[in-house]
Amino acid sequence: MARFKKFLILIAFLQLYIVLTPLPAFAYNTYHVAVVPVVNTANCQDEEILKLIQTKVKDKFKFPFYEIIPVQKEALTRLKDKASIEQLANDLSADIVIGIELVNAQSAIVTPSFWSFYSNNDDTYLDTRVLIKCYTYTVKDDIYLSLKASSSGLEPMRVDTNLYNSVGKAMDEIIGKLPYKRVPDDALTPR
Repeated sequence: MARFKKFLILIAFLQLYIVLTPLPAFAYNTYHVAVVPVVNTANCQDEEILKLIQTKVKDKFKFPFYEIIPVQKEALTRLKDKASIEQLANDLSADIVIGIELVNAQSAIVTPSFWSFYSNNDDTYLDTRVLIKCYTYTVKDDIYLSLKASSSGLEPMRVDTNLYNSVGKAMDEIIGKLPYKRVPDDALTPR
């Protein structure tokens, strides 16, 4: 019986050791990502659209592989060339810097003319023009990318036809072009 108690105590200590000892398999490489606030050169007044852009970018970079670090508004002007975005990465101690510029975001409702007697098309359309640019820099590979996506054209008015959805489509295109995976290839290897 004494041996059995010693065996149980030994197993209890082994379990405690396993729980308290950090496992190297859970030590991920975490990239520090600086997400610059949206550069709104389109002068879009819709806060929901600007929030959509930020949310789509931040959703691409999830914990534990990416950690988003805060960026001040002063960084907005330093995106459009490699030297300035590289300096921004050094200033922020970031592994990745990403910034989105909303260049164009317009929509107009197009209705058929009262004077068009020969047209039997009474549909109302929404004419949208969206242009988004993305600037990104990766310190590890020293790669600077400038990407753009657009969404424009006439669409028949429906419940889901609006500028918000057109911006969402363009952002999905930008996010698809980014070279960053949800789980990086070197996530589990030491840096």
